[in-house]
Amino acid sequence: MDAPIEKMHIHTTVSKKTQILLKKLAISYGSISNVIEEAVDLIIIRDHFLDDINKSDLDEYKLWHLMRTDFNMMAVGRTTFMSFIDKIPTEPQENNNCIELIEWFYNNKTISTLTLYEILIAIRSIWLAGNYFWKIQIKTQDKSEEILKYGKKFEIAFFHHFNQIKYGKYWSQYFKTVLEKSPINCVCEIQLRNEVFYINITQK
Repeated sequence: MDAPIEKMHIHTTVSKKTQILLKKLAISYGSISNVIEEAVDLIIIRDHFLDDINKSDLDEYKLWHLMRTDFNMMAVGRTTFMSFIDKIPTEPQENNNCIELIEWFYNNKTISTLTLYEILIAIRSIWLAGNYFWKIQIKTQDKSEEILKYGKKFEIAFFHHFNQIKYGKYWSQYFKTVLEKSPINCVCEIQLRNEVFYINITQK
């Protein structure tokens, strides 16, 4: 059981405007102290005070902020992205930074030290934070749930809002390319639908 978090009193003053905002935010966050702690968490992410931060523990908003700054990512509109993949060559699928992102997500652990399940969890967290999908489900295909972390067979489903096969075709091939290469060494089978695609993954 985790030890209880020690609470400390702080003595300070704020502007009247800030006090009113704190009271309004406390309705959603439960208390003014919770609002302050959440604000400090956001400042830590903004200013990159990451000594005691595990990226795998962050919510999507904080994770996206770190990816945006650490990898110089840019937001691209839906129409622009769809027109982009219409003419895209296979090079971005073959040479991409997916492995680098996964290793970054786990505070620079090498990909060869991660289980297949950990790799899929990273993909889910990173691509949800990037707003490429609205839901990603991971299901084990092994007989025992007890071996989930060390499982070798999974189905992963990617749900999106693009009612076009080409969106799923692009991303399914992207992930297939990554997962089938060394050192992950999986065999992937893809099923495409208009607003979802499935990848059945078996690690050799």
